[in-house]
Amino acid sequence: MENTTNLDLPYIMPSQAQKHVTHNEALELLDALVQCAVGGRTLASAPPEPQEGARWIVPPGADGEWAERDGAIAVWRDGGWRFLVPKEGWIAWVLDEHALVSWTGAAWQKVTAELPPLQNLALLGVGTEADAANPFSARLNKALWTARPAGDGGNGDLRYTMNKEGAANVLSLLMQSNWSGRAEIGLVGGDDLTIKVSTDGSAWKEALRIDRQSGRVTLPYTNTLRDAVFNLLPDSGRFAGNSAKDLAIGAFSFPSYLTISNGTTAADGGKFIHNNTDYGGTAGALPAAVKDLVDTIRDSGRRRYGPEFYVAQMTMGSGTTTASTPIDGNIYYISTYFGQKPRLPSQTFHMYVRALDAPVAWIREGAGQTFVRNGSRSQAHQVIAPEDGWVSMTLQDEELPYSSYGYIPRPLMLYARGAGHRYLLACPALIPGITEVDDNVGIVVGINSWLP
Repeated sequence: MENTTNLDLPYIMPSQAQKHVTHNEALELLDALVQCAVGGRTLASAPPEPQEGARWIVPPGADGEWAERDGAIAVWRDGGWRFLVPKEGWIAWVLDEHALVSWTGAAWQKVTAELPPLQNLALLGVGTEADAANPFSARLNKALWTARPAGDGGNGDLRYTMNKEGAANVLSLLMQSNWSGRAEIGLVGGDDLTIKVSTDGSAWKEALRIDRQSGRVTLPYTNTLRDAVFNLLPDSGRFAGNSAKDLAIGAFSFPSYLTISNGTTAADGGKFIHNNTDYGGTAGALPAAVKDLVDTIRDSGRRRYGPEFYVAQMTMGSGTTTASTPIDGNIYYISTYFGQKPRLPSQTFHMYVRALDAPVAWIREGAGQTFVRNGSRSQAHQVIAPEDGWVSMTLQDEELPYSSYGYIPRPLMLYARGAGHRYLLACPALIPGITEVDDNVGIVVGINSWLP
């Protein structure tokens, strides 16, 4: 064999004369093929004045001196063309394309076209390093996504799909300033679309919510009802009868709009006293449970005076025959609920609840009901335990008129676990429309307060 297998370089044979000729020929071939950079691969004819050592890939159908040399590497040496026939796997850099090409055995093809698809990458960083917390990371100033047109085999659409595992998970776009959150858009802990904003990245306010079922838009801090809220309950939730209109009230009176079941009883659980002695007044001391509530919802300088109201103490009876619900392995029985009365298509119910002896459960009766518990939203039944203390409970309640009976679901469905279990209720309010109720609202005044 007189030539090498791969590059076809000539061997120096034994007893060969003029060995330098063979050696120099091999060097010239190496010079042409090693670090091979060709001027281009689209010239149909040889260039008229090539420089010594210049290289081109001969395209299919070339003419003149390059005729019938398709695919060869043409090298200009000593005033003539030498053609190197490629073998599969040879590579060359094409200067006018800034592209790396390889010989497939039939054609020169860009190396990128032969790379296998990138699948199941553990990390990918663009302009930065990815890590386990951010397996895909990019550091750049602009990004472009454009639809693949029909002419390129697409359909002209562009849809970016994100998915989360379940309703309680988070799927969102978080926008930060100097690595501190300022806005978040998405499905955050639920399946309704929300927009939240923050001044420090820790405390967030919900600026917008779109209900996934009704399409209704809620603007919690722009809602017109925030400035027009009034209580539809005739006693303004003060548990002192419908005639209670002044700051002072008379005796405790459990209202007819609340129904008790399974032997539950209602009693005076204490009264907030205007000008009470706990905070410097002279009219009397507050019961401990009432004081705890006032301490929770009022600034320390605003606890002495205010419209009086009663807290209702409810005691569960021994009945177990009506309406039971299992929650977390415990059976709860209906105790206090809103009576079957005509309802509004959209309404908001608020009340303070405190369990004393055992947990109580506020049952969600309709798909259009959403709880706001101490500022946190949920569409699950709410269990209130003694260790929770006073809990501010709001129920936003929507029912489409076309598919409604007009009296259910009801806004209040409180269940208890057993006979003798006590719980406290304070300041119930039924408000027309859907609104955000401040957890510190206390009494929501009804129109009876201004009637003669």
